[in-house]
Amino acid sequence: MKRLKTIVSLLAAALLLLTPGSKQLQVSAAEPVTYSLKYVEDKGEWRYHVGAWDDNNAGHRELYYLKQSIKDGDIIVVEGGEHNLDLELPVNLNNITFNHSHLAIITAKSVENVYVLRDSVAVVNGDVTNAHVYDNAVANFNNNVTNLYITKERSGEQTIAVVGTVAYVKTGDAEKVYNEFYNFQANSFRQEEGILKTDASKYSTIPSVVTPVMPSDPAATIPVAPVDPAVTVPVTPVDPTVTVPVVPTVPTAPVAPVVPVAPDDSLYDDVPKTGDLFALPGLLVTGAGIFFGSAYLLKRKSA
Repeated sequence: MKRLKTIVSLLAAALLLLTPGSKQLQVSAAEPVTYSLKYVEDKGEWRYHVGAWDDNNAGHRELYYLKQSIKDGDIIVVEGGEHNLDLELPVNLNNITFNHSHLAIITAKSVENVYVLRDSVAVVNGDVTNAHVYDNAVANFNNNVTNLYITKERSGEQTIAVVGTVAYVKTGDAEKVYNEFYNFQANSFRQEEGILKTDASKYSTIPSVVTPVMPSDPAATIPVAPVDPAVTVPVTPVDPTVTVPVVPTVPTAPVAPVVPVAPDDSLYDDVPKTGDLFALPGLLVTGAGIFFGSAYLLKRKSA
């Protein structure tokens, strides 16, 4: 009886694997990983730690290993300090936060969100979707920025330069919006200590509006101006003595038709057909035969 249960289990597993349309296992996408970066004095170099930085935790590693493990969608936090950082990461980052950093240069394929907090000096190489710059921070964006948010928390004296284009700029604080600007030309956005230095001809104060195309009214008719019968158009007489030479037309060579090549039926027969349904009944019949045959043999043997 025990052997019979084993045979039944094996047959059921085989039929499940061979049944067309069986669901495949799906692996969920990994969550973004936060890497905190800080200059470690006793090591004399920048190190990183997975998660929030903890001075009491010595489990930080060299940035070489960060470049090996980082992936698209991860997050970088640059902690404050008195040392400069120049880091190139060949990925699309979800977030970079400059947390009171002295001078940090981050190069990436692109960045979804950048936060430059007060007392920070930041340089970002790569297109940025949303850039947030606070108080007296200094920020330089060397590529395009879609949305630039200049937010006042204390002083509102940001210094910002953008080498690429800027689609939208908003300045304000937690309670109100001061200004909104649109469509800065490439290499034109400049702000020094809270004062916009860009020439007014390089941007717009109103958003771009695309005029919708109205559908035509089939019932509408175009008015036609009436013809005045009193007005006659003079006709130039034709001189019969003047003959116009006729340029003979050179016949063009006929284009040979393209004859489609019939595919070889043998090639089609060699390709497996995923939609054939005869395999399932065959497997079920085969499985049933093996099942009953095994049960009968075991029963006779036990008798």
